[in-house]
Amino acid sequence: MNTKNKESNYQIDFHMHSTYSDGADDVATIISLALKQENLRTICVTDHNYFALTRKLMFGTNDRCLEVLPGCEFSTSYMSAAGKWNEIHVIGIFPKGVNPSEFEDLFEPIAKGKKKYVEAIVNKLQQQFGIDITLEEVLATKKQSTGYVGRFQIAQLLVEKGAASTVDRAMDIYIGNFSPHYISPVPDYIKYPAFETVIKRILSLSGMPVLCHPCSYYGFDDDDVIRLVNDFRKACGGTGAIEVYYQNYTKEQQKFLQGLQEKAGLIPSVASDRHRRDQHFADYGGYSFYKKMLQALEQTEK
Repeated sequence: MNTKNKESNYQIDFHMHSTYSDGADDVATIISLALKQENLRTICVTDHNYFALTRKLMFGTNDRCLEVLPGCEFSTSYMSAAGKWNEIHVIGIFPKGVNPSEFEDLFEPIAKGKKKYVEAIVNKLQQQFGIDITLEEVLATKKQSTGYVGRFQIAQLLVEKGAASTVDRAMDIYIGNFSPHYISPVPDYIKYPAFETVIKRILSLSGMPVLCHPCSYYGFDDDDVIRLVNDFRKACGGTGAIEVYYQNYTKEQQKFLQGLQEKAGLIPSVASDRHRRDQHFADYGGYSFYKKMLQALEQTEK
């Protein structure tokens, strides 16, 4: 089989989380598991508002090689057409490496507001549902290495207390983006950086901005998604990607996003959004998308 035919079988997965934020596996375990996936060629570790890696890593041999890229899933503030602030996620992929200090000014306000946000969620669970959960219990689950604490830990506690059967159910019922009881962190609790600011910062540091799970934001209908994609296109100037092949989306959702991506002249991306040990890596393919990303970044640097 020639190189071109081999590459057509290669898979990528550019959205996953480690123990540095709300993932169950550490980076070494993620890499070990990824190496066991026959066609998985390139992955990107994208913890929430934190860089688990700062440079590209290579593992294996030419016949079975895994490329691991540094990345981050940034939380941003975005105003919808209805005039409401929303938390929108943008991944930055950095094939040439990254210096996290270049983003310190964006990350610092997030840490200050997170406790306030978690406290609001806990108060609602106590007062509205009578669930015996305390702020101290949630903060005790804080990641020692990074200080990360968020809804995933709250969901785990809800499962432990018998308030939900699984983390996914806890999200759906009480605190997730599609829960009727969802509390938005912006603008009252956390000062996330502006959507456009994050996108432009990623590009200025030789990174590829990727619009995350566009169909997964609270209260967004198709028109809101279309507007979001158009605003992303304007902010990135055409050098960007969209998570079209998001593992949790239906074929209809993927087709809808593919149409928007093609119309906007952006690059599709592939994502598992892997958090749990029993969660599979993305299996779509997409290695050609990665090569297009590299080519687009080369063009911006000329």
